[in-house]
Amino acid sequence: MKRLVIFCWLVAGSVTALILFQIKQEVRSLEQEIAQTQREIVSDQEAVHVLEAEWSYLNSPSRIATLAQRHLGMGPIPAERVVGFQDLPLPGAPEEEDGVAPENEDSKRPSAATLVKAGVEASAGPAGALRQ
Repeated sequence: MKRLVIFCWLVAGSVTALILFQIKQEVRSLEQEIAQTQREIVSDQEAVHVLEAEWSYLNSPSRIATLAQRHLGMGPIPAERVVGFQDLPLPGAPEEEDGVAPENEDSKRPSAATLVKAGVEASAGPAGALRQ
């Protein structure tokens, strides 16, 4: 009987030792995985910083203005083409037809057709001007 109890304790101790060894190996594996993930995070953060610096350079207004002038032939908008908000026609206001102004005396603002004929785009404004 005594031998059976000793044998049971040896088996229980051995099983416990094997389970603890397996858990230890899993913990080491997970720690290595965590360390690798942290290295990848640091590497990705550095890459993001580099990309942000490139993005800042590529989006600098002076560079974009230079490229627009070189490749698209664009330049600063002349002051006479800039229209103020108050100069835009009211929504629903009658449009001029064939260069004849509407008969309503109250509409002193030019219509969109008049502005386009004069070479002024209604969407062009101070924000649309390229600065060098």
